[in-house]
Amino acid sequence: MLPATRSTAASKSRKQPIRSRVRHGSPSCADYGCSRPECISAARRDRARRTKELRAGRPARVPAAEAAAYASQLRETGLSAADIADISGVAVTLVRRLLHPGGQRPAAIHRVTSEAILGIPLNSAFKRERLLPGLTGADKAATTLQDLAERGWSTSFLAARLETTPHTLAAIRGRERRRLALALDRRIQRLAALLLASEPADHGIAEHRSRRTRTAALRRRAALAQLVAPVREQADPVP
Repeated sequence: MLPATRSTAASKSRKQPIRSRVRHGSPSCADYGCSRPECISAARRDRARRTKELRAGRPARVPAAEAAAYASQLRETGLSAADIADISGVAVTLVRRLLHPGGQRPAAIHRVTSEAILGIPLNSAFKRERLLPGLTGADKAATTLQDLAERGWSTSFLAARLETTPHTLAAIRGRERRRLALALDRRIQRLAALLLASEPADHGIAEHRSRRTRTAALRRRAALAQLVAPVREQADPVP
């Protein structure tokens, strides 16, 4: 049986990942070291269920290939990893791992996890009919990140402050993502309000790095303008 409390050392050794969406009251939350009664109770029930299924000849873990392939199909319909996680109740970190190439994803997952993902309707209209909680449009964040770049704030500096990766910020800024987590959008806006009132040098960013960031940002804006101009000419032809 699981102990009612866990040692500090055990909690530190099993920290919940930053991007995990595991909620209190789930078995995974207790696995990450949470000592709330509802989380520990959920873990006990989950272990009892798995034991019962094993005795009945039903394996607790199954190959991940089928769920991974289905998750890829869902992504092709327009659902993001966060969308799949919200609908299925599976942790978003696990969904992202399933979406990795074959050699980088888990070989096996819990059968209940597999069934939860396979139970999502494969219908692109599902996304349009349901605005999932915790997500927002990426346009405002993209504009904000571009403005910061034009003022010399490097992507690596921003990523460290926002607890995300430079690749994620570059994808948002480049408008490769249509939506992002609402929490990240709010962090971006709050950080921008602070940084736009100061200079990169005030935060220890070297001048040559700021200059390189500004140059790249201005080139990016010019390239975007060249792409948009022909579209506008076709939409509004000169009489």
